[in-house]
Amino acid sequence: MRPLQSLKRSAGFSLVEVMVALVIGMVVIAAVLATYLGSSQAGREQAAYAELNENAQLAFDILTRDLLMAGYVWPTGLGSTGKLVRPVLDRPIFGCDQGFISVTQSTPTCSTAPGKPALRVIYQADLVNTVPTSDGEPSDCLGNGINAAGGTALADNRYYLKEKVDGSGRFELYCAAYATGSGASGGQPLVDNVAEMHIHYGQAATANPGSVVRYVSASDLHTENDWSLVVNVRICLLMRSNEPVLSGDGMLSYRDCASNPQTSTDRHVRRAYATTVTLRNRMAL
Repeated sequence: MRPLQSLKRSAGFSLVEVMVALVIGMVVIAAVLATYLGSSQAGREQAAYAELNENAQLAFDILTRDLLMAGYVWPTGLGSTGKLVRPVLDRPIFGCDQGFISVTQSTPTCSTAPGKPALRVIYQADLVNTVPTSDGEPSDCLGNGINAAGGTALADNRYYLKEKVDGSGRFELYCAAYATGSGASGGQPLVDNVAEMHIHYGQAATANPGSVVRYVSASDLHTENDWSLVVNVRICLLMRSNEPVLSGDGMLSYRDCASNPQTSTDRHVRRAYATTVTLRNRMAL
């Protein structure tokens, strides 16, 4: 017979020891899994916010570039006071709160049906303030060449939001262009996931065209004189993430372009971005 000491050394774990080991192992695995899932969720949310920032920056770059050029024309000479003399473009900036009836009209008119705002910008295009085409022509917002009519190439760009056709409920920032002599170019998407666009126009006083006295919507500008007093444009874009990534209830809240608190019911990340662009060719010098 083996000694009693040898029998004790060869004995296995007891049931209690096995159960304790299993419980400890499960706690460790659960902690690791929770950490992994938490970091993965945080990573998805951070990626979504980075996507919003990138899309908003791209949209503002496009809109700002055109607004800074609104009303620009080549000078024709020097006036008696030594200032450059420039022809005046007829309504180089125009907008509609409900959108245009048609973006392909030579002169867009405002829609009365519910819709999202639209903006039209006109300026003289050349090979410096636009990207030249392979044929050596100035281009519109879609990259199409602009044929000079009467020696003047006018960029006539119309920006608006349009819902995607895939039924996802997502909107995109579109641009359509019109060229005298060749007609309109069909609208094409520029930036994805722009949920809302709000536009307000900074209007100057008649006596001091360089000072903004109020910000109004397009429906408050009724006459040509009203539009001629617009010296800057304030744009707010509400961006939306491509995928639903939010999980915690505390992260579902956001503020819209009017700074009102809202809740994301579809768990998509939303964030409002705003900028104000001065119309350089409208400011008093």
